[in-house]
Amino acid sequence: MKYYVIRNYTVENMFDESCSFSLYNALNIKEINKWDGDAVVCFLMYPLTGNYKDKISALEANIETLKLLINSCTKRLILLTMHPISKSYHPAYDFELLRLVNNYNEICWKAGSTNGNVICFDYSSFLKQYPDSLLIDWKHFYLSQLGLNPKLVRDFQDWFSAQYNSFLSIRKKCLVLDLDNTLWGGVIGEDGMEGIKLGGSYPGNAYEDMQRRIYAAYENGVILSLCSKNNETDALQVIENHPNMILKNEHFAITRINWNNKAENIQDIANTLNIGLDCIVYIDDNPSEREIVKSLLPDVVVPDFPDKPYLLPSFIEDILCKYFSIYSVTKEDINKTLQYRQNAERNEFKNRFRDYNQYLKELNMFLEISLAKLVDIPRIAQLTQKTNQFNLTTRRYSEDDIKNMVNNKDIVLCARVKDKFGDYGLTGVCILKHNGVDSVDIDTLLMSCRVIGREVENEFIRQIIQYLSKLGYKHITSSYIKTNKNSLVESFYENNGFNIKEQNANCKNYELYIDNYNTESKNIVEVIWDDEKKNN
Repeated sequence: MKYYVIRNYTVENMFDESCSFSLYNALNIKEINKWDGDAVVCFLMYPLTGNYKDKISALEANIETLKLLINSCTKRLILLTMHPISKSYHPAYDFELLRLVNNYNEICWKAGSTNGNVICFDYSSFLKQYPDSLLIDWKHFYLSQLGLNPKLVRDFQDWFSAQYNSFLSIRKKCLVLDLDNTLWGGVIGEDGMEGIKLGGSYPGNAYEDMQRRIYAAYENGVILSLCSKNNETDALQVIENHPNMILKNEHFAITRINWNNKAENIQDIANTLNIGLDCIVYIDDNPSEREIVKSLLPDVVVPDFPDKPYLLPSFIEDILCKYFSIYSVTKEDINKTLQYRQNAERNEFKNRFRDYNQYLKELNMFLEISLAKLVDIPRIAQLTQKTNQFNLTTRRYSEDDIKNMVNNKDIVLCARVKDKFGDYGLTGVCILKHNGVDSVDIDTLLMSCRVIGREVENEFIRQIIQYLSKLGYKHITSSYIKTNKNSLVESFYENNGFNIKEQNANCKNYELYIDNYNTESKNIVEVIWDDEKKNN
């Protein structure tokens, strides 16, 4: 990523060499707004030099810089909060310095939650991992004004990358959990439901607290699955009937409770959920089982398990922060587990048919198309950020970008899909930009991988073309821009009646004269245009 970093100390070693940096304590808005890159980073650290009054003056200036930047920057803006990391001699009753730090951070938090073009990262979440004495190497600070101990730079880079990925909704998808001595203490087959440790006094309270934190991840869209060597009846009795069991059967998208090899079970979980093994984190107390999974399924993340129950809550919190962080949660995220459970039911239903088209017809699929409303914008932006396989141009947009398109009278269409098993939610987006009086360009066309391959994508483009025809458009242009992940759609436009105008190894440009379009529907998907949204 290419950033422009506004700083008050030396931070060049903390970012890629392709980044640009302001002068110390300087803000040139014109230069920033002309700069061509991914985002502007405001990284003003807590003042490290001067006396108490000097630091107050520095903080007051930092706050004014922050306000000006938020109000004037036209680029995507990343704000890092501030954290006091050096002592100041002052009267004990005087909290002005702390008040100013809190004021600075409150401005960051408010902008991050209310401005779709602003992202806020809590820098203290990185710093608090280390003792204060390790945060600054004073030798390097006085030699080069380095704002962070060089020993921590690689950790910072990993942390910053993880924070940005959470904004892009790039995270692991599924947390696969063992049961005995993992979600509860003891072995259900030997100790019985009354003998396992769960809730109450230590160590049961640590297992219960761990489950509460996993449940919070479930509420934020993390898919939960079980993989345990156990008698299924015994295990399910605990899950459904133990009074201190937080995680119930309904919270798991899929369970594999049997005596099979755990690597085979995890592979089966991935296949059934239709996710990659690299999307899975596996938690198991047994080191032998962990080593087998590591060896046979190297793409699965298998963390070491703590040796004391009192370490479990902080252990699982670290896992969730490292692999499952998300900047904001949409309705579709919250319903993730339900959607994947429904998908597993679809796969079982599919096995009843020999004819794939008959299976599709029996799914009773509905495609609802509408113009984007304000409530749709966070999900639309999220899809542009995270959709890779069925994405013809892979252009990434923020919420503010989408709002500007809608305000500029560009056409932003949403597709929602549901069938007999449930609702997929908002899973498709088409962004159309005006090319002239009667011509339009398909800037973005994408669909979630959960619904492709079922004729939904072909019906979506067909409906788009018919819609444009009704609006009076005669000509459509479009592009396929090749990435490492979207080869699936390399011939999508050709297969749907578009003609290639020009192409090279990385791009194909198309056009379609609507009067010549005659691709017929297979009548597998029923289409509903939401008139309320269409006319809004």
